[in-house]
Amino acid sequence: MKKEQLEEYCDAEYESIDAVLTEIASLLVPGKAHYSTPELAALATFVHNCYNGFENVLKRILLYRSVTIADSAAWHKDLLEKAVAMGIIGEDLRDGLSAYMSFRHFFVHAYSFTLKWTELKPLVEGIAATAADFKTTTSRYIEALRAQI
Repeated sequence: MKKEQLEEYCDAEYESIDAVLTEIASLLVPGKAHYSTPELAALATFVHNCYNGFENVLKRILLYRSVTIADSAAWHKDLLEKAVAMGIIGEDLRDGLSAYMSFRHFFVHAYSFTLKWTELKPLVEGIAATAADFKTTTSRYIEALRAQI
């Protein structure tokens, strides 16, 4: 894979993440204390979509660097740890992403009617800042790769 392909792929992921953030923002009503099950399901899906985008970027960077992650039950956690070890993201960002990773696991195995706004709210309210930090951090790493030419 060429550096240009890595950049194009990551830019497309960033655009998709931004589109999901727009959808999240369109569903949020300031001060709203209760969301319906369909609204919660939509918000949870969008949070899940963002986290998938984060993982897709990290996987692509690792692929570009010829680094593999073992196919195991813990590969999601291993991905974040490898990204920290390689300097792609810092520990603080990893810690923030870990909350979304945990949610991803819950979301995949749960029923939508079990979602609770009180539990989803911190993730929804923090996703835009997490995404901005992720994009800045990973873009900086990709830019550093370009400088190595």
